[in-house]
Amino acid sequence: MKRLPQFLFAALLLLGAGGAATPAQAQVTVNIVQPGWGPAVPAGAQYYYVPEYGGYYDLRAQRYIVQRDGKWQRLATLSGYNPGTFHPVVIDYIGATPWVKVKEHKTKYGHPHGMPPGQAKKMRGTYVRPVNGVVVDERGKGNGNKHAGHPGKGNGNGKGKGKN
Repeated sequence: MKRLPQFLFAALLLLGAGGAATPAQAQVTVNIVQPGWGPAVPAGAQYYYVPEYGGYYDLRAQRYIVQRDGKWQRLATLSGYNPGTFHPVVIDYIGATPWVKVKEHKTKYGHPHGMPPGQAKKMRGTYVRPVNGVVVDERGKGNGNKHAGHPGKGNGNGKGKGKN
């Protein structure tokens, strides 16, 4: 009679051990919440680069990533900016530190205010941004700079002397 409880205990241990030998199946789901101000996000994307503030937006954590006092910070909100005016670009980077490629992203997608540093002074106070490689002011007009605006839409006064 004493052997029956020991036998049942041993049988239960064997059944439990046998069940543990089957391979486990794990499923991981990452929910990406695309903000209303951003473009469509392909599967697996994690970040936008946002030229307007020269930083990033983490789609998974729903946080802005900005550089303040030489350090990168993650913020829930970004004061002083209207996300509706952003021109974010989905970047091909997965990891925790997208800013390791900030120079590459600024070169490829634009700098804050849409132009390389120092160029703003040459543009006579107009806010400009790159459009298909051409610098265009926000009103859609060229400003006379041969590298800005649309060809043939300078701001001359039409009083030339007819010389080419």
